[in-house]
Amino acid sequence: MPREPPVPVDSTVVADLPTDRSLQGTLQHIVYRNDDSGFTIGRLDRDDRSIPTTIKGTLPGVGTGERIQVLGRWIEDPRYGPQFLVESFLPLSPDTADALERHLGGSLMDGIGPVFARRLVEHFGPDLIDVLDNHPERLRGVPGIGPTRAARIVDSWREQRGRRDALLFLQGLGLSASLAVRVHKMLGHHTVEAIREDPWKLTEVRGIGFPTADGLAKELGVAPEHPRRLAAALRYLLDEAAMDGDCYLDRSVLVERVASLLSVPAALIPVAISAAVGARDLVDEGARVWTFESWDDEDAAAGRLRVLRDATPKEVDLDVPGLLLWAQERSGLQLTPTQREAIGLALVNKVVVITGGPGTGKTTIVRALLDGWERMGLQVRLAAPTGRAARRMEEATGRRASTLHRLLDFQPAQQTFGRNLQSPLQGDALVVDEASMIDAQMIRCLLDGLPDPMRLVLVGDVDQLPSVGPGRVLADIIDSAVVPTIRLDVVFRQAEQSDIVRAAHGVLKGLVPRGATSPDGDFFFISRPDPAAAVRTAVHVVAERIPQRWNLDPTRDVQVLSPQRRGGGGIEALNEALREKLNPATGPEPPHRFRAGDRVMQIRNAYDKDVFNGDVGFVEGPGFGGKGVRVAFEGGRTVDYEAGELDMLTQAWAVTIHKSQGSEYPAVVVLLLDGHHRMLQRNLLYTAMTRGRRVVVVVGSPRALENAVTRTGDGRRNTRLAERLRGEL
Repeated sequence: MPREPPVPVDSTVVADLPTDRSLQGTLQHIVYRNDDSGFTIGRLDRDDRSIPTTIKGTLPGVGTGERIQVLGRWIEDPRYGPQFLVESFLPLSPDTADALERHLGGSLMDGIGPVFARRLVEHFGPDLIDVLDNHPERLRGVPGIGPTRAARIVDSWREQRGRRDALLFLQGLGLSASLAVRVHKMLGHHTVEAIREDPWKLTEVRGIGFPTADGLAKELGVAPEHPRRLAAALRYLLDEAAMDGDCYLDRSVLVERVASLLSVPAALIPVAISAAVGARDLVDEGARVWTFESWDDEDAAAGRLRVLRDATPKEVDLDVPGLLLWAQERSGLQLTPTQREAIGLALVNKVVVITGGPGTGKTTIVRALLDGWERMGLQVRLAAPTGRAARRMEEATGRRASTLHRLLDFQPAQQTFGRNLQSPLQGDALVVDEASMIDAQMIRCLLDGLPDPMRLVLVGDVDQLPSVGPGRVLADIIDSAVVPTIRLDVVFRQAEQSDIVRAAHGVLKGLVPRGATSPDGDFFFISRPDPAAAVRTAVHVVAERIPQRWNLDPTRDVQVLSPQRRGGGGIEALNEALREKLNPATGPEPPHRFRAGDRVMQIRNAYDKDVFNGDVGFVEGPGFGGKGVRVAFEGGRTVDYEAGELDMLTQAWAVTIHKSQGSEYPAVVVLLLDGHHRMLQRNLLYTAMTRGRRVVVVVGSPRALENAVTRTGDGRRNTRLAERLRGEL
C-alpha cells in the first residue's frame, strides 16, 4: 500500500493566514493520491491567477486538469508552509479555452492527452464543447483522430460530464462529496436519471440508509405513496428487524410499522408486499413475511443439516469402549458418565451438539474426542466464529484452529466463500466452538461448505446471548430434537470452588449473586447506583485495585463491559474515563484521535490485513504521514491503517457485552445500572460474568442486578429453523 508523504500531525490554524474559505481553479499536479480513501495532496492552479496553492484532503475521483471549487480552511504546516485543507469540493465546467485544453489533456480523459487536447481546441475553438456534446462525428475531421480514438474521446467526455452533473446534483441534495462519488461509482453516468426515477436506490450504497434516501425523495417531490417507496420501506423494516435478531416479521406487525413510518394508509401495504414477492425480494407465508435471503438461508440450512446428519461418514474401525479407555488414560482424567456418553455420542453420530456452562467439562470432552478421532485416522478441523475464540480453542486443545471465514476461504472481493456445495472443505471431522454465536446466514454457509461424509460437532453455551446476527441457531437445533444433544449441567468440584462459576450457574437458576465477602474470592459486587460514581469506581478498580490484588496489567488483562454504548455507564463514557486514566495525552492530539498506547478493537473483518471483527490491539504510533496509525495485535501481528481505514477501529478500554462474546479475559469489570433497564436480562448478565477467568467485579445498582437476574424474557426470536428441521414446514 502506498504511504503518504510526511504530513506533521500538529498542523494548526494560524491567525495571519489567508481567510478564504473557498478556492477555484484547476488541479495542476497530484503529489500523492490514495485510491482507496481518496486522500489527495496536489497543486491547484487558481482562477484568480495567484500562485499555485497546495491543497490536501479527500478528493475522490478528481484528476489533473479538472477544474474544481474547494471549500475548507488554511493551515500552516511547520515543514511545508501554508496549505489549504479541503473539507468538501464541487466539480466545475472549464470556462476558457485554456481551462478546456487542460481538462481534455488531464488524467481523467481517455484517448486524448496534451497533444490532441491542444489540437482539438485549435481546430474547433469555442465550439468544441458543443461538438463533444452534440456533434461528436465532427471529431474525425481533426488530423490523427480516427473512429476508435473518437469513440474513446466521446465516451470519456460523457463519463466526466455525467460525473460532474451527478456530483453537483447529489451534493445539492445534501450528500457529502465522498458519498456522492460512491453513488456515482455505482450508478455511472446515468446517476441523475436513476436517482430521479428511484431515489431509494441510494440505500444500496454503504453509508446511506432509508431515512436519508427517503428525505432526498421528498426533496425531489416524489409522491408519498410511490410503489418504490413502499417497497424500500418494507425492506428497511425487515432489515432493521434482522439487526434485532429476527429472521421475519409477523405480517400484521410489518403492515402496521410501514404505515406508521410512511404515514400512508395500511391498505396500500399488502399490494406492495405482493409486488415485492413477485420481484423475489420478499417471501410471504401469509402470517409471516421474510426477505428472500433470510428465508432462503433458513430453508437451505435446515435441508443441508438433515443431509449431513443422515449421510454415511468415512468408514473406520470403531471401538467406542476401547477409545474411551484410551482417551481417559491419555488425558490422565477420570471421565464422568456424562462425559463418556458425550464422547461416545460424537464418535457414533454424524452431527452432535454439546452444550454446557463454565466448569462443566466441555474442553475435556473435545480434547478426548479429538484424540479418539485422530487415533481412528481421521483428518480433523477446528474452527470458531471469531479470531479470539479460535485462539482460545488452540490454547485449550493444542491444535490449530481458524475462524469460520478462513476455514471456508472467504473471498472479500466477491463476498462469497470458496468452500461451498461445488467445492467443499477437505477433512473428515469438524469441531466448531462458541456455536451460540453463529447466525442464520453463517450456518447456511458453513453447512454448504462441508462434504456430506464429514462429521460435525457444535460446541457452545446455549444459555449465553444469541448471535448478533439474525437467528438463534444453536437453540433452534437443540429445540428441534433432530440432532443428538448432550447438555452438561454438573459443575466439576475444582470449578465449583470458584465464586465466578457458582454465581454464574446461580444466575441461571434465578439467584441474585451477592459477591464474595472474603478478599480471597473472585466474584465481587460493588453498589454504586449513580452512573457517574459507578464510572469513577470502575476506573479505580481497573487502575488500582485489580493490579494491586491480582498483579494484573490494567491495560492488557482487564476488560470493562457494559450493556450499551451511550448514556450513563455506557462504553463511550467508560472509554473516555479509562483512556484518560490509563493512557493520558502527552502532547497535541492527532487528527484521528488515536493516541499511541490506545487500546483499540477491530469492528469489521479485514481479510487483506488478516484482522477480524473483535480483534484487540494497541496503537504503536502514527503511520502514513501522521494521517493513519500502526496497531500491534495479539500474536505479534502489526497492521498499518490509512486515514480512510480508521473507521475499522474503535476504542476498546470498554466494550459492549455483546462484543465480548467468544472472548475470555483474566479480569472483567461489568457495569449494571438502572439506566440500562431495556437491555437487562439473565443471559446478558450470565454472558458478562462468564467472560472472566480470575476475577469478575460487577459495579452498579442492586436493583439493576436483580432485574438482570429476574428478567429472563422468552429468549425467542422470529425464527422457524426448529420447525423446518422437524419437517413441519
